[in-house]
Amino acid sequence: MKRVLAIACVLSLAAVGTALAAIGSEADYSAAMKEVGSTNGALGKAIASSSATDAAAASAKLEALFKDVNAYWTAKKVDDATTASASAIAAAQAISKAVAANDMAAATEARTKLGATCMACHTAHREKTPEGGWKMK
Repeated sequence: MKRVLAIACVLSLAAVGTALAAIGSEADYSAAMKEVGSTNGALGKAIASSSATDAAAASAKLEALFKDVNAYWTAKKVDDATTASASAIAAAQAISKAVAANDMAAATEARTKLGATCMACHTAHREKTPEGGWKMK
């Protein structure tokens, strides 16, 4: 267990240090959201396969991404999105804690809460374009 935790810490630092850049524009925000989507998908696969190392890395990356998202919404002074991104950070931390305890059921539950948080914010702050894409409201 200590080895898994040590590996998770190293991967977490790598994810935070290399995967992220500050979100300064709507294009940066869109890119970050796409990264959230792919990382959440990887997290789901890691949890389903009981890969604690991969799940720990993905949850740490999500936490770091949502910290950038939170900074973006805080700067824009959009209270509900700021609150939602703070909730997403807490959910990612709960996933990390569950994975460190090798409790994949709790990790799945926390991931479900994260998904609900994401959906609520998406409903409030994005809309479908006629071309089939998405834009912020």
